Amino acid sequence: MSANKEIRILMLQEGLTIAKLVKLIVSKKGLKYTADGMAKKLRNNTLKFNEAEMIADTLDYDIVFRKRK
Repeated sequence: MSANKEIRILMLQEGLTIAKLVKLIVSKKGLKYTADGMAKKLRNNTLKFNEAEMIADTLDYDIVFRKRK
C-alpha cells in the first residue's frame, strides 16, 4: 500500500480532513503547507517519505518496517 493511502486511512481514523491535517502540521511543526498543496500531493502520489514521516509524527504515529516472514 502506498504512503498516500496510509495517510488517508490515518486521516479517516482520526476524523481529519486535509484542511484540519494541514492546520495541525502548521501549528505543531511550524511548516508552511496549504490544504490545496497537500491534496495535490495525495492525489498525484507525490508525497515524499520525509513528509509521510512528518505527518505520522504530527498525528503521534510511528512508521515501522518489519521483515517479511
